Amino acid sequence: MPGLRQSSMVSVVRRYYAYRATLTNGFYLPVSVIYMEAQGLGLAEIGFVQGVFLFGMVAGELPTGYLADYLGRRRTLALGNAVTATVMAGFVFASSTAAFTALFLLWAVAWTLRSGTSDAWLYELLAEAGLDDEFARLSGRAESALLVVSAGAALTAGVLYTVDPALPFVANAVTAGLGLPILFTLPRTGEVRDDEPTMTVRRAVSLLRSQFTRPSIGWLVVYAALFNVVFSVTRVFEQPALREVGVPVAGLGVVYAGFKLVSAAATGAAGAVQDRLGTRGVMLSLIPIFGVLYASFAVVPLLLVPAVFVRRAVSQLVRPVRNEYLNDRLDDVGRATVLSGVSMVLSLASGTANVLGGRVAEGIGPVSFLAATGVAVSVAAGVLWLLTSPVRDEPTPASPSPVESAEQSPNAGEP
Repeated sequence: MPGLRQSSMVSVVRRYYAYRATLTNGFYLPVSVIYMEAQGLGLAEIGFVQGVFLFGMVAGELPTGYLADYLGRRRTLALGNAVTATVMAGFVFASSTAAFTALFLLWAVAWTLRSGTSDAWLYELLAEAGLDDEFARLSGRAESALLVVSAGAALTAGVLYTVDPALPFVANAVTAGLGLPILFTLPRTGEVRDDEPTMTVRRAVSLLRSQFTRPSIGWLVVYAALFNVVFSVTRVFEQPALREVGVPVAGLGVVYAGFKLVSAAATGAAGAVQDRLGTRGVMLSLIPIFGVLYASFAVVPLLLVPAVFVRRAVSQLVRPVRNEYLNDRLDDVGRATVLSGVSMVLSLASGTANVLGGRVAEGIGPVSFLAATGVAVSVAAGVLWLLTSPVRDEPTPASPSPVESAEQSPNAGEP
C-alpha cells in the first residue's frame, strides 16, 4: 500500500472509524453485572469470572499476537469480530458460574485477537504514508467514534433489558457481525513477505524479552499496569458501588451513556493534550488525579459519581498516548506480538486484582474497596516514578543484538 494518495487515506481512515464503532459493548456493559446477579452470581463470583476473562487474555495475547503477525492484521480482526458475536449470543443462554466462565474465556480470545492488532494496523497504515506522528490523534478519533456509538447503545440498554434481558446481548452480537463486511474493504498491512522469516513462538518470546528489558519500555509497562488495576476493578465493581450511593438500576443506562460521551470527548482530545503536556506530563498526571479522586469519595461517598466519570475519561485519553509512545519504540516486524505482550502484562495485573478484590469488596463494601485501591495504587506509582523514570526519551527502536539479528531477516528491525 505504499504511495497511498491523500484522498484514499481519508476514505480508508473513515472506514476504520466505522469498523471501530462495531466493537461497541454499549448494549452489554450497563446491564452486565445486574444480569449476572439476576442469574444468581454474587460479587465474589462476578469478580472471579471477570478475573478469568483477564487471565484468558494473558494466555491468549502472545499466540494471537503471533497469529496477527503471521496471518495479517485484517484476517485476525475479522476473526475477533466473529468470536465476539458468538459470545454475545451465548450470554442469552448462560445461567451459571461455569457457563459465564466459559463465555468469558472465549471472549478473552476475541479480545486478544484485536488488542494489539488494531493499533498495529493503524500505525503501519500511517507509517507507510509518512503520517505515523498522527497515530495518537487518529487513534483517539477512532475511539471517540466507538464511544459515541456506545453512548447511544447504552441509552437503549436499560429499555431493552426491561423488555427482555436477552435483547442487549442480541443487539451487541448483531453489531459485532456488522464489522465483518467493513473490515474486508480495508487494505492489508503487516503481511509476511517472502524475504522475511516466519514468526515462531521462540522468536516471539525472544522479541518480548528483548523489548521488556529496555528501561524505556519495561518500566512504562509496569507503571501502566498499576493504573490498569484501578481502571479494571472500578469497571467491575462500579455498578454495585453506584447502587450503594443511591443510583437506581433504571438509571444505569443513562449513567453509562454519560460515561461514553465524556470518554469520547476525552479520547478525541488525546492528541491536543499530548501536544500540550507531552507524554511525560500525561503519564505523570495520573498520580495526583487518581490519588485525590479516590480519596475524595472515601470521605464523601456521593463523589463516587464524578469519580467514575473522570476515571473513564482519563483511561481513554491515556491509552492512545501510551500506545504511541510504545509504537515509536518498535519496528513493524513483530509489532503486534510486542503490543499483545504489553496487553498480557496489563491483563495479568488486572485479573489478579479482580479475583482477589471480589471477596474484599463483599467484606468492606464496593465503595470503600475502590477508594482504598485508588489511593494505594497512586502511592505505589509515585514511588515507582521517583525510582525509575518510566517515561524516557528514546524515539527510535533499539538495534537488535547479534543473536537477535541472526534470527531476523536483514530488512527486519527488532520490534
